[in-house]
Amino acid sequence: MKFLLLVTLLAFALTTPPSIASAGRALVERDFQVVEQGKHKQSGEMRFYLRTLRGTECANNSLNRLSMLSEDQQNYPSPESGCGPTAMLNILVWYEKYGLVEPYYRDAELSLYKYKLFREIDRRLAKQAGMIRTEETGINNMDAAMVMDAIVRQRSKGEVHIHTDAIAAPLKLSDCLETMPNFRSGYLIVTPKDRNTGKLLNDHAATLIRADRAGYITLATWGKRYRGLLKKRADGQWFIPQDPTHMELKVHGLTRFIPFRPTTGAGQ
Repeated sequence: MKFLLLVTLLAFALTTPPSIASAGRALVERDFQVVEQGKHKQSGEMRFYLRTLRGTECANNSLNRLSMLSEDQQNYPSPESGCGPTAMLNILVWYEKYGLVEPYYRDAELSLYKYKLFREIDRRLAKQAGMIRTEETGINNMDAAMVMDAIVRQRSKGEVHIHTDAIAAPLKLSDCLETMPNFRSGYLIVTPKDRNTGKLLNDHAATLIRADRAGYITLATWGKRYRGLLKKRADGQWFIPQDPTHMELKVHGLTRFIPFRPTTGAGQ
């Protein structure tokens, strides 16, 4: 089985989200940032930049995240590089289930619905990147951030935007805990290690379902749930699963999405 040669980390720092304690209280207006793309005034080159918007975070019962899917990328087109759009699919179906956005299609058959939604995510990623995925190339975080924002904006009729954070390894437990409140979501960027050979495979995206204060992290990947701990080793940070049949994952970073409702616009 081949794995996705995936994403580079977002090379920018974003505003720090409120702590879990403050997120549990009444949501207050604050600054958020969304990723956009445009021509640089001097060079004329297309570049990514951040737009700051004032808004309030979208509220949700954090226990609802336990129902988040773990779809298997092998069930979707070009599975060798399909973990990025599959992680986005897990998140978007969860957004739909709890009313953040309207469903994209009306198919009663769930597997057909998820397949159509995957194709829509994939189509938008290809259009944004100017190229389709291949076995060797996946998606990058900038494109994922813009597509997530575009889909959520469209399906909320412009009421909801997506703020994106990128946090490089080594991750702290608090980085994962801060992803638990409300509709916050995200995926870890990891490199799996083959259990038989010890060889590092291609980079991969695993949806973050849950983190608890005891340090346990639950990931959605390959149609399964990986539960384990983050450990530091000489060669970096690793996710060590409880299940000995699951692969160890070398951690590169966390990409986090925070849905919010804009109130007033701000500068670029």
